[in-house]
Amino acid sequence: MLLQLLILLHLLNNFIMKKSGLIFIMLVGSLLLTTNAWTQDWTAGDNVTLTVQDFCLIETNYAPVALTLITSTAGAAAASTSNSDLFVKISSIVPGGTNREITARISSGSVPTGTALTLVSAPCTTTNSGGILGTPVATPITLSAIDQDLVIGIATCYTGTGYNDGYQMTYTWGPDSPSTNYGLIESNTYNIIVVFTITAHDGN
Repeated sequence: MLLQLLILLHLLNNFIMKKSGLIFIMLVGSLLLTTNAWTQDWTAGDNVTLTVQDFCLIETNYAPVALTLITSTAGAAAASTSNSDLFVKISSIVPGGTNREITARISSGSVPTGTALTLVSAPCTTTNSGGILGTPVATPITLSAIDQDLVIGIATCYTGTGYNDGYQMTYTWGPDSPSTNYGLIESNTYNIIVVFTITAHDGN
């Protein structure tokens, strides 16, 4: 009889322990589900419009350019003279697949008869620049009242803003044909204005 009672108490104890474990597991599961509901992420959206403006800006460092025809040798023709103090700076953003050019022309005054004034650009300085800076035209242009290309293939880029940043321009002035029209040159001071233009993309 005592042995049967002990067995019955043992079975009852096991049953209570199992039930408690089940209840504990159910409580933990419920807590986890509740916690998950509390930490669930909620999102919202908004439309953001980003615009890159098509633009181009051009400036120079305003370096004075003064050229003088002279010779120090008796019997010699006046020699050509050059100046490379002027730098042209630009900022440009273009639509994809398009480009711009820098051109130059004389807008006021004229080059003295018997002489020619040429201009050529060096590649853009690289210290403070970036982007697609284009390629200078290799042959110097003879300045006139008509726009002529100095730098071609310019796309989205910037040249830097320092005094010596940008495209360095070299002016050269001298007799255009000493053997035939040197006698047309007259002593005087001549003032001209040269205008630099950056075109709209692809000339539009």
